[in-house]
Amino acid sequence: MVLGLLWIFGSYAASIALVHWFYRRHRNEAREATHFLLITCNSQMQVEWYIRSLFFFSRLKGREIQVTLFDEGSTDDTLAIVERMRREYQVDISGFETAGSLEEWIEQHEDKQVIVVRLGQQEGLVTAYKMF
Repeated sequence: MVLGLLWIFGSYAASIALVHWFYRRHRNEAREATHFLLITCNSQMQVEWYIRSLFFFSRLKGREIQVTLFDEGSTDDTLAIVERMRREYQVDISGFETAGSLEEWIEQHEDKQVIVVRLGQQEGLVTAYKMF
């Protein structure tokens, strides 16, 4: 009877150790942050909820994200909203404004996982591309 209990406890302890080992291994592999490139132009109606939901779901899943903004000449409050989000979340939301710098940025990040999201001028238009 004692031998049976030792087998049960030993199996239980081994399964706990395996679960922790797999979790740590998965966590170390998934450490690289997913990078989002938001391309905006007069997107004040979409940009705030999009940034909020990105950070909400990344925290919910325990994953790190980075957000970069490329503005194509907004004349509304898009950039002011993004600046407020940057201060609120205390994260790096960097941005640039020339198409040449966008091409350079894409070339620098070719080897990383980048999700490009175009927030359009039309109501509710969101287009996402995945680059690897």
